[in-house]
Amino acid sequence: MHHWFRRFFALTTLLLIADLSHAAVAPTPAESEFHFVVLGDSQFDDPTVFNRQVDDAARLRPAFVIQVGDMIDGYSDDLNHIREEWNRFHGQIAPLKQIPFMPVPGNHDLYGATRKADQALIDAYTDTWGAKLYYHFVYANSLFLVLNTDGLNAESRIDDVQIRWLTQQLADNQSEHIFVFMHRPPASLANADGLHELLKRYPVRYVFYGHHHHYHFSERDGIKYVMTNASGDTGAAYDEVGGFDHLIQVAVRDSEVVIAVIKADSMVPENAVLPADNYDLFALTRSMAPGEVTLQGEASPYQAVIRFQNPTDRPIRLEVSCSSADNRWQIEPRRIDALDLPAKGETQLDLKFSTTPDRPPESMPVCRVELPFLTGQGRWIRHSMEVRLVYPE
Repeated sequence: MHHWFRRFFALTTLLLIADLSHAAVAPTPAESEFHFVVLGDSQFDDPTVFNRQVDDAARLRPAFVIQVGDMIDGYSDDLNHIREEWNRFHGQIAPLKQIPFMPVPGNHDLYGATRKADQALIDAYTDTWGAKLYYHFVYANSLFLVLNTDGLNAESRIDDVQIRWLTQQLADNQSEHIFVFMHRPPASLANADGLHELLKRYPVRYVFYGHHHHYHFSERDGIKYVMTNASGDTGAAYDEVGGFDHLIQVAVRDSEVVIAVIKADSMVPENAVLPADNYDLFALTRSMAPGEVTLQGEASPYQAVIRFQNPTDRPIRLEVSCSSADNRWQIEPRRIDALDLPAKGETQLDLKFSTTPDRPPESMPVCRVELPFLTGQGRWIRHSMEVRLVYPE
């Protein structure tokens, strides 16, 4: 008995000690703690989705937003048209307001009608952003390196000038983390192996890129490679193979880096749901119609009365349809397209259910009640419930 008690006491003590590791204590601030958002290709393929993603990014209040290229459609020699596209894009990201936006050039941003880098479009890009095609900046404990994979006569590669610049930046780095951004997948570049060998000599944590319009992740020699896509058209729109629109949040806390892939439309504004919507629909689900109604009569034809109540301050309109699984009930009326209930009102529906001796049913009738419900945000939803019909006891 004493042996059992000692074991129980030891186990209880261990559990108490384990619980103390999650005790409520004041959080300790980090020396470096921030988050940023990475967006992938957009190029006006689905501008409404991209607009909502920009709204989501703004709600996250990141330190800055980086988009890895293909912001506009491009591929045109008409500079007026290109400038109009850049103006349109600036309108899309306007909700970011004071949140810095850091661009990464993509092929659609720099290519003309010949689908090669064009100096006129490069000039339009640098004029638009007031930035070089490749650059770096330091934020908190991290170095950020933006590369151009689509330079003049250097399509699909990091040109030699950039490689020398990149080598110097890496060698001079004093930051704890290094993040690299480019448009094309690093593995697809003409100098892919040399670039990887250069990056792995330094504390490069993540490399972000786009171009292929899907999400994927891989790790090689400690470097995490992440492809992202904001709203670019994808040939395989399956979540399982990365064909979903998304943004990426990267959180840095001292030596830790964590990314969260957030699917489009996963975030909502604080006023997305009004109290009246929640409580009204809840009340209607409980009182709108009974879950079960007993048929009246001793034999076919039976009668039934379904009573409907509207406990809310808003008028509603119901749609009612009745059927049976084996279609051996004759129901009158079979469908009611509009049953209006005033606010705080009620009504009833009289139904007739018949069978014939030569076709005895194996199922009971069921009536489906549909409620089109308009929310305070102007969106329609359809709530449905079933009313089961049962024989009298």
